[in-house]
Amino acid sequence: MDHIPAITLIVSVYNNFEWLRLILDAIRWQSFKDFEVVIADDGSDLKNVTLLQEYISSHPEIKISHIRHEDKGWRKNLALNNAVRNSNGEYLVFIDGDCVPHPDFLYDHYMLRHKGFVIGGRRVESAPYLNPMMESMNPLPNNFFIKIRRKILANVFRQRPSSTLSQIRRTIRFPFIFGRAIGLKSQGILGANFGLYRSDFEKVNGFDERYVHPGTGEDCDIDLRLGNAGVKHLKASHYALMIHKCHSRLDWTSEDNARLYREADENNITFTPYGLKQQKSE
Repeated sequence: MDHIPAITLIVSVYNNFEWLRLILDAIRWQSFKDFEVVIADDGSDLKNVTLLQEYISSHPEIKISHIRHEDKGWRKNLALNNAVRNSNGEYLVFIDGDCVPHPDFLYDHYMLRHKGFVIGGRRVESAPYLNPMMESMNPLPNNFFIKIRRKILANVFRQRPSSTLSQIRRTIRFPFIFGRAIGLKSQGILGANFGLYRSDFEKVNGFDERYVHPGTGEDCDIDLRLGNAGVKHLKASHYALMIHKCHSRLDWTSEDNARLYREADENNITFTPYGLKQQKSE
């Protein structure tokens, strides 16, 4: 029987190999080694698929699976569920394809894991001047977080001090004191960075695949249903850090998403029949 990894890291992507390459480079620097990577691909084009396959072939030291379906519009929840279906780890960590994890990212998630809890990590919001700096790092060095912090400090007088200081604070990782984390808060999850036990994910049957528009359905819906099922939420503000690419906000207004979320909220729904274990007709 093959070794079952402690963690499955699921990376949701749609094209944008430039930043996926940064993520995969950062994964190679992880201090925690007992993991597998599953790429949840929502229909990337041939160019990006080819680049990813070349990267996977060039780095056999990392166990990477690429799970892709045809591009039929935004179907991220389906891609994520498919990734889980093709994974093996007991603990699931989800990140977006434009978020580059700190070298201790998986170690922090491993230390923070607890059955009956979903753990949300911190996302360091980038800035336009940081994007080209990140993209120029090829390969990504293991001290890239330090380089980013220095770049922010160098720009401290070019931006509003309060926003710049907030960026700097977000790059600070706290230590574990006698194996315990500092400053955990009860707060909802962010879809770009959260982890939970597979058994808790299965309790609510994963992501609801009826959401076919961005926003609400990906993280807010599962966050709500996990809470309804008694899975508690913890936010780790200075652990499981990552750099998030600066980009314009998507249009997240969707009446269909709002209706589905409202139904789940008003009816205290936990389990979706349109999730991990399919009960819907095609």
